[in-house]
Amino acid sequence: MEKKQFSNPLGNQVMSLPSMVDEQVDYCFSDEVQQNIMTMAEAFDVRKIYITGCGDSIAAAGAVAPVVHRLAGVFQCEMVEPMEFTRFMMAGDIGIGEPNSPLVIGISAGGSTSRVVEAMRKANEMGAFTIALTNNGESAVAKEAKRSFVLNTPKMQDDFPGLRSYFASMIGLIAIACRMGRVRNVLPPNSEKRLAESLKAYVHRYAEVLDSMDSEMFQLAGTWKDFERFDFIGDDKELYSALFSMEKFIECNGILANYDDSENWCHVGYHIADPESIGTVFFGDVHSADYGRLQETIRAAAAIRRPVLVITNGDQKDFPEEVKVVQVPGTEPGNEWMQPLMDYAPAALLAGYCCTLAGRKFFNEYDPIAKEYNGSGKYFADGIRTMKTSKIEIFI
Repeated sequence: MEKKQFSNPLGNQVMSLPSMVDEQVDYCFSDEVQQNIMTMAEAFDVRKIYITGCGDSIAAAGAVAPVVHRLAGVFQCEMVEPMEFTRFMMAGDIGIGEPNSPLVIGISAGGSTSRVVEAMRKANEMGAFTIALTNNGESAVAKEAKRSFVLNTPKMQDDFPGLRSYFASMIGLIAIACRMGRVRNVLPPNSEKRLAESLKAYVHRYAEVLDSMDSEMFQLAGTWKDFERFDFIGDDKELYSALFSMEKFIECNGILANYDDSENWCHVGYHIADPESIGTVFFGDVHSADYGRLQETIRAAAAIRRPVLVITNGDQKDFPEEVKVVQVPGTEPGNEWMQPLMDYAPAALLAGYCCTLAGRKFFNEYDPIAKEYNGSGKYFADGIRTMKTSKIEIFI
């Protein structure tokens, strides 16, 4: 089999990231763009930040919320699930009262998700400051927010399921936080330039390994393509790479999947029957405090004959010889938080190849080999799938 015959839009997006990163970072970090999002006074006022969104967007929020907290110099920054924010967090819980605080950032690449529109509207009615992070400045989410940060992600043909947009959302959040940190004087002069260059340099490291990584995942997909169940496991920041990778596998393959941390998986996921038929993907950072626990969990998975893929900046020798290890580029010391910007790449490549090798369809509708929609149509029917049509209700 020739690998190019099974290329697909998700894998093509992965391969494009090193060539896209300079343009995306330069745009997001530009003074002109940032000054239109918040004035210096508004940025200085913020005490708390809540970041919300649906699907890929909540994974992006979770991956970088701790970084936003540190860079921006605010008292609190957290990712909040959209249903939690819109229906269950009241004004007293959120901390309304100070000017331009809290800042509520709603992420929606397309800008039409009802729950994110609702989050922006609720935050506005409570007196928060709202920013829409989107690629559609004319969307409902953008119009609902006080300000919109249109990411202007470079387009490419068939850029779905969303992956470049996920990457861009993380870069956008980091850029907002960096400017806030400079305005609030918690970051030294020239921080924006140094951080932008560090981000580019890290992503460029992947240019040297993506071709071999792509071939490895094509080979692995040949043995994993018929699996109907998958687990994705990571801790702390890696938990959100696990979540995003799970989402791509479901969207591409229509399979049953779960994500978890390395402790809870040993309590629950370990006991699922027929372990030989469950593809299991681990994300690990050799510099993280959880690395020893992750190794124990991987040994447990291998011992019950789970097919295992480990995505890590660690070494093959750290894991049982029977598991597949893909080594991702390391970060510079102090920049370990950057790993989730790219470490989902092998899993996304694997998701795309499992789909095309098995003859499946993206979202059960789009045939990535024929490049046409030839499903039943019901999976995209607005009357059934209510992401864009769900009733907006405000609970304050």
